[in-house]
Amino acid sequence: MIWKLGGILFFLMVLIGGNRGLDSFFALVRTLLALLVNVYLISWGAPPILTTLIISIFIVVTVIYFQNGVNAKMHAAVIAVVLVILFIMATSGPLLWAAGISGYNEIEQYEEISMYLSSDLQVSMSAVMLSAVLLGLLGAIMDTAVAVTTAVNEVYENKKELDTRQLFISGLAVGRDILGTTVNTLFFAGVGESIMLAVLFMKNEDEFAYILNSKALFKELAGLLTGGMGCLLIIPISSIICAALLTVSQDEGNQPDKLLQKCYVYFKKVLKNVKYVLK
Repeated sequence: MIWKLGGILFFLMVLIGGNRGLDSFFALVRTLLALLVNVYLISWGAPPILTTLIISIFIVVTVIYFQNGVNAKMHAAVIAVVLVILFIMATSGPLLWAAGISGYNEIEQYEEISMYLSSDLQVSMSAVMLSAVLLGLLGAIMDTAVAVTTAVNEVYENKKELDTRQLFISGLAVGRDILGTTVNTLFFAGVGESIMLAVLFMKNEDEFAYILNSKALFKELAGLLTGGMGCLLIIPISSIICAALLTVSQDEGNQPDKLLQKCYVYFKKVLKNVKYVLK
Protein backbone atom coordinates (compact mmCIF):
# COMPACT_ATOMS: atom_id res chain seq x y z
CA MET A 1 0.00 0.00 0.00
CA ILE A 2 2.86 2.38 0.79
CA TRP A 3 4.35 1.77 -2.66
CA LYS A 4 0.98 2.53 -4.27
CA LEU A 5 0.62 5.81 -2.38
CA GLY A 6 4.22 6.70 -3.27
CA GLY A 7 3.50 5.96 -6.92
CA ILE A 8 0.42 8.20 -6.89
CA LEU A 9 2.46 10.99 -5.28
CA PHE A 10 5.20 10.61 -7.91
CA PHE A 11 2.66 10.66 -10.75
CA LEU A 12 0.93 13.80 -9.46
CA MET A 13 4.21 15.64 -8.82
CA VAL A 14 5.43 14.92 -12.36
CA LEU A 15 2.03 15.63 -13.93
CA ILE A 16 1.53 18.97 -12.22
CA GLY A 17 5.08 20.11 -11.55
CA GLY A 18 6.89 18.76 -14.61
CA ASN A 19 10.66 18.82 -14.25
CA ARG A 20 10.40 20.86 -11.06
CA GLY A 21 8.05 18.26 -9.62
CA LEU A 22 10.48 15.50 -10.56
CA ASP A 23 13.31 17.39 -8.84
CA SER A 24 11.12 17.84 -5.76
CA PHE A 25 10.33 14.12 -5.64
CA PHE A 26 14.00 13.13 -5.74
CA ALA A 27 14.74 15.79 -3.12
CA LEU A 28 12.09 14.14 -0.94
CA VAL A 29 13.74 10.75 -1.46
CA ARG A 30 17.11 12.19 -0.43
CA THR A 31 15.52 13.72 2.65
CA LEU A 32 14.03 10.36 3.65
CA LEU A 33 17.41 8.69 3.18
CA ALA A 34 19.10 11.39 5.27
CA LEU A 35 16.56 10.89 8.07
CA LEU A 36 17.13 7.14 7.90
CA VAL A 37 20.88 7.70 8.25
CA ASN A 38 20.16 9.97 11.22
CA VAL A 39 18.15 7.24 12.96
CA TYR A 40 20.83 4.63 12.35
CA LEU A 41 23.61 6.89 13.64
CA ILE A 42 21.68 7.68 16.82
CA SER A 43 20.91 3.98 17.39
CA TRP A 44 24.63 3.19 16.99
CA GLY A 45 25.54 5.64 19.75
CA ALA A 46 26.15 8.94 17.95
CA PRO A 47 25.16 12.11 19.88
CA PRO A 48 21.51 12.72 18.92
CA ILE A 49 21.57 16.52 18.95
CA LEU A 50 24.84 16.93 17.05
CA THR A 51 23.90 14.23 14.55
CA THR A 52 20.47 15.75 13.94
CA LEU A 53 21.99 19.22 13.56
CA ILE A 54 24.41 18.01 10.88
CA ILE A 55 21.69 16.05 9.07
CA SER A 56 19.33 19.03 9.27
CA ILE A 57 21.89 21.36 7.68
CA PHE A 58 22.52 18.77 4.97
CA ILE A 59 18.77 18.54 4.28
CA VAL A 60 18.40 22.33 4.16
CA VAL A 61 21.30 22.79 1.75
CA THR A 62 20.36 19.96 -0.60
CA VAL A 63 16.62 20.67 -0.68
CA ILE A 64 16.83 24.43 -1.20
CA TYR A 65 19.69 24.45 -3.69
CA PHE A 66 18.57 21.38 -5.63
CA GLN A 67 15.01 22.63 -6.07
CA ASN A 68 15.64 26.35 -6.55
CA GLY A 69 19.19 26.69 -7.86
CA VAL A 70 22.29 28.36 -6.45
CA ASN A 71 21.84 32.13 -6.29
CA ALA A 72 21.84 35.03 -3.84
CA LYS A 73 18.24 34.58 -2.67
CA MET A 74 18.79 30.88 -1.95
CA HIS A 75 22.05 31.69 -0.13
CA ALA A 76 20.01 33.99 2.08
CA ALA A 77 17.37 31.31 2.68
CA VAL A 78 19.96 28.69 3.67
CA ILE A 79 21.82 31.06 5.99
CA ALA A 80 18.57 32.19 7.63
CA VAL A 81 17.31 28.64 8.20
CA VAL A 82 20.62 27.55 9.74
CA LEU A 83 20.66 30.58 12.05
CA VAL A 84 17.10 29.92 13.20
CA ILE A 85 17.91 26.25 13.85
CA LEU A 86 20.89 27.22 15.99
CA PHE A 87 18.85 29.85 17.86
CA ILE A 88 15.99 27.42 18.58
CA MET A 89 18.45 24.82 19.85
CA ALA A 90 20.18 27.38 22.07
CA THR A 91 16.98 28.83 23.57
CA SER A 92 14.28 26.15 23.49
CA GLY A 93 16.67 23.24 23.95
CA PRO A 94 17.48 23.90 27.62
CA LEU A 95 13.79 24.48 28.41
CA LEU A 96 12.72 21.20 26.81
CA TRP A 97 15.57 19.41 28.55
CA ALA A 98 14.60 20.87 31.93
CA ALA A 99 10.96 19.87 31.38
CA GLY A 100 11.97 16.21 31.36
CA ILE A 101 9.65 15.13 28.54
CA SER A 102 11.84 12.24 27.45
CA GLY A 103 10.70 8.68 27.02
CA TYR A 104 7.19 7.33 26.55
CA ASN A 105 4.22 9.44 27.54
CA GLU A 106 1.09 8.22 29.34
CA ILE A 107 -0.36 6.78 26.15
CA GLU A 108 2.71 5.34 24.44
CA GLN A 109 3.78 3.28 27.44
CA TYR A 110 0.65 1.13 27.10
CA GLU A 111 0.92 0.61 23.36
CA GLU A 112 1.64 -2.90 22.20
CA ILE A 113 4.94 -2.05 20.55
CA SER A 114 6.15 -0.35 23.74
CA MET A 115 5.23 -3.29 25.97
CA TYR A 116 7.06 -5.95 23.97
CA LEU A 117 10.22 -4.07 22.98
CA SER A 118 13.16 -3.45 25.29
CA SER A 119 13.26 0.05 26.78
CA ASP A 120 16.97 -0.21 27.64
CA LEU A 121 18.11 1.77 24.60
CA GLN A 122 21.16 3.41 26.19
CA VAL A 123 20.28 6.64 24.36
CA SER A 124 19.41 9.99 25.92
CA MET A 125 15.70 10.28 25.20
CA SER A 126 15.72 13.96 26.16
CA ALA A 127 18.22 14.55 23.35
CA VAL A 128 16.10 12.45 21.00
CA MET A 129 13.02 14.51 21.88
CA LEU A 130 14.88 17.75 21.15
CA SER A 131 16.07 16.26 17.86
CA ALA A 132 12.48 15.36 16.94
CA VAL A 133 11.31 18.90 17.66
CA LEU A 134 14.14 20.29 15.54
CA LEU A 135 13.27 18.07 12.58
CA GLY A 136 9.59 18.94 12.97
CA LEU A 137 10.11 22.64 12.31
CA LEU A 138 12.46 22.25 9.33
CA GLY A 139 9.78 22.09 6.64
CA ALA A 140 7.87 25.15 7.80
CA ILE A 141 10.86 27.43 8.20
CA MET A 142 12.40 26.33 4.88
CA ASP A 143 9.13 27.06 3.09
CA THR A 144 8.81 30.48 4.74
CA ALA A 145 12.45 31.39 4.10
CA VAL A 146 12.23 30.56 0.40
CA ALA A 147 8.94 32.47 0.05
CA VAL A 148 10.33 35.60 1.72
CA THR A 149 13.69 35.64 -0.08
CA THR A 150 11.99 35.01 -3.45
CA ALA A 151 9.64 37.93 -2.83
CA VAL A 152 12.51 40.22 -1.83
CA ASN A 153 14.43 39.18 -4.94
CA GLU A 154 11.41 39.92 -7.19
CA VAL A 155 11.07 43.38 -5.66
CA TYR A 156 14.78 43.98 -6.21
CA GLU A 157 14.68 42.79 -9.84
CA ASN A 158 11.84 45.19 -10.64
CA LYS A 159 13.20 48.14 -8.67
CA LYS A 160 16.95 47.95 -8.24
CA GLU A 161 17.26 51.48 -6.87
CA LEU A 162 15.85 50.32 -3.51
CA ASP A 163 18.35 50.18 -0.67
CA THR A 164 18.78 47.49 1.96
CA ARG A 165 16.28 48.94 4.41
CA GLN A 166 13.54 49.30 1.80
CA LEU A 167 14.05 45.73 0.60
CA PHE A 168 13.97 44.55 4.20
CA ILE A 169 10.64 46.32 4.81
CA SER A 170 9.23 44.74 1.63
CA GLY A 171 10.28 41.30 2.88
CA LEU A 172 8.61 41.92 6.23
CA ALA A 173 5.38 42.93 4.49
CA VAL A 174 5.35 39.68 2.53
CA GLY A 175 6.26 37.69 5.63
CA ARG A 176 3.35 39.12 7.61
CA ASP A 177 0.93 38.02 4.89
CA ILE A 178 2.11 34.40 4.92
CA LEU A 179 2.72 34.17 8.67
CA GLY A 180 -0.88 33.33 9.56
CA THR A 181 -1.21 30.49 7.08
CA THR A 182 2.19 29.07 8.02
CA VAL A 183 1.42 28.99 11.74
CA ASN A 184 -2.03 27.57 11.01
CA THR A 185 -0.39 24.78 9.01
CA LEU A 186 1.67 23.81 12.04
CA PHE A 187 -1.35 24.16 14.32
CA PHE A 188 -3.64 21.95 12.27
CA ALA A 189 -0.90 19.35 11.81
CA GLY A 190 -0.50 19.19 15.59
CA VAL A 191 -4.25 19.13 16.23
CA GLY A 192 -4.71 16.37 13.67
CA GLU A 193 -2.16 14.20 15.46
CA SER A 194 -3.74 14.94 18.86
CA ILE A 195 -7.39 14.20 18.13
CA MET A 196 -7.13 10.61 19.32
CA LEU A 197 -5.34 11.80 22.45
CA ALA A 198 -8.05 14.37 23.18
CA VAL A 199 -10.83 11.83 22.67
CA LEU A 200 -9.08 9.39 25.02
CA PHE A 201 -8.77 12.01 27.75
CA MET A 202 -12.40 13.03 27.37
CA LYS A 203 -13.71 9.46 27.42
CA ASN A 204 -11.81 8.78 30.64
CA GLU A 205 -13.19 12.00 32.13
CA ASP A 206 -9.76 13.13 33.23
CA GLU A 207 -9.53 16.38 35.13
CA PHE A 208 -8.49 19.46 33.19
CA ALA A 209 -5.46 19.99 35.45
CA TYR A 210 -4.26 16.44 34.73
CA ILE A 211 -4.61 17.02 30.99
CA LEU A 212 -2.62 20.25 31.15
CA ASN A 213 0.17 18.57 33.10
CA SER A 214 0.30 15.41 30.99
CA LYS A 215 3.50 14.57 29.17
CA ALA A 216 1.56 13.65 26.02
CA LEU A 217 -0.01 17.11 25.72
CA PHE A 218 3.25 18.87 26.50
CA LYS A 219 5.05 16.97 23.74
CA GLU A 220 2.51 18.15 21.18
CA LEU A 221 2.53 21.73 22.47
CA ALA A 222 6.33 21.83 22.57
CA GLY A 223 6.58 21.01 18.89
CA LEU A 224 3.82 23.46 18.00
CA LEU A 225 5.23 26.37 20.01
CA THR A 226 8.79 25.76 18.87
CA GLY A 227 7.65 25.61 15.27
CA GLY A 228 5.72 28.84 15.71
CA MET A 229 8.82 30.55 17.11
CA GLY A 230 10.84 29.35 14.14
CA CYS A 231 8.25 30.67 11.66
CA LEU A 232 8.23 34.05 13.39
CA LEU A 233 12.00 34.39 13.51
CA ILE A 234 12.67 33.23 9.96
CA ILE A 235 10.75 36.16 8.41
CA PRO A 236 12.91 39.10 9.58
CA ILE A 237 16.14 37.08 9.47
CA SER A 238 15.69 35.82 5.91
CA SER A 239 14.46 39.24 4.79
CA ILE A 240 17.40 41.19 6.15
CA ILE A 241 19.98 38.68 4.92
CA CYS A 242 18.48 38.58 1.43
CA ALA A 243 18.27 42.37 1.24
CA ALA A 244 21.88 42.70 2.37
CA LEU A 245 23.18 40.08 -0.06
CA LEU A 246 21.32 41.57 -3.04
CA THR A 247 22.52 45.11 -2.40
CA VAL A 248 26.06 43.86 -1.82
CA SER A 249 25.94 41.98 -5.14
CA GLN A 250 24.89 45.19 -6.86
CA ASP A 251 27.72 47.18 -5.27
CA GLU A 252 30.32 44.51 -5.92
CA GLY A 253 29.47 43.95 -9.59
CA ASN A 254 31.01 41.18 -11.62
CA GLN A 255 34.61 42.37 -11.64
CA PRO A 256 37.10 39.55 -11.01
CA ASP A 257 39.07 39.56 -7.81
CA LYS A 258 40.99 37.19 -5.61
CA LEU A 259 38.67 34.77 -3.86
CA LEU A 260 39.66 35.46 -0.24
CA GLN A 261 39.75 39.21 -0.73
CA LYS A 262 36.38 39.19 -2.45
CA CYS A 263 34.82 37.08 0.32
CA TYR A 264 36.25 39.43 2.96
CA VAL A 265 34.92 42.55 1.23
CA TYR A 266 31.58 40.83 0.63
CA PHE A 267 31.23 39.90 4.31
CA LYS A 268 32.10 43.43 5.44
CA LYS A 269 29.48 44.96 3.17
CA VAL A 270 26.83 42.52 4.36
CA LEU A 271 27.52 43.50 7.99
CA LYS A 272 27.44 47.15 7.02
CA ASN A 273 24.02 46.75 5.38
CA VAL A 274 22.66 44.82 8.35
CA LYS A 275 23.83 47.52 10.76
CA TYR A 276 22.19 50.14 8.54
CA VAL A 277 18.84 48.36 8.74
CA LEU A 278 19.06 47.93 12.52
CA LYS A 279 19.74 51.62 13.20
